[in-house]
Amino acid sequence: MLINEIEYRLGNSGSKFKNGDTLFARITPCLENGKTGYVQFLTNDDAVAFGSTEFIVLRSNTLCPQYVYLMAHSNDFRDNAIKSMTGATGRQRVQEACFDAFLFAHPDAATISTFSKLISPLFRQIYLLAHKNSNLRKTRDLLLPKFISGEIDVERLDITTEDIAA
Repeated sequence: MLINEIEYRLGNSGSKFKNGDTLFARITPCLENGKTGYVQFLTNDDAVAFGSTEFIVLRSNTLCPQYVYLMAHSNDFRDNAIKSMTGATGRQRVQEACFDAFLFAHPDAATISTFSKLISPLFRQIYLLAHKNSNLRKTRDLLLPKFISGEIDVERLDITTEDIAA
């Protein structure tokens, strides 16, 4: 779900996407492995970014973005896309026309609105917690060598250790 590898480049080529879009892997083996990303890292909702043409940007005018992501991550949706693949073995690609034939029960507007109000904060929380974890990892990787080498002295810190297993 999370998109961690972000490169900043100038240009305008590739698949264009914005916050709330679902990036669906187009090529083997990424599709079979369930690679599906939810875009929520852009600085604002008007920002547009671009990326590889090896993913398909999914966006709906009638469903909330989170519903699109969850549907795209479902086995039925992926199986439908996998059946449409063409090309040489190992480099097969999804045909976008396969989505025209994918049928599902479309919830009414009130249900979608209620679902969106419930699920949106959860998606945001996932993103924020992942961002915090990334910052903690970077901090650990920066400080740990300094602690081990003695560059940062921890002798005088008032740290008490307790039995964590208790």
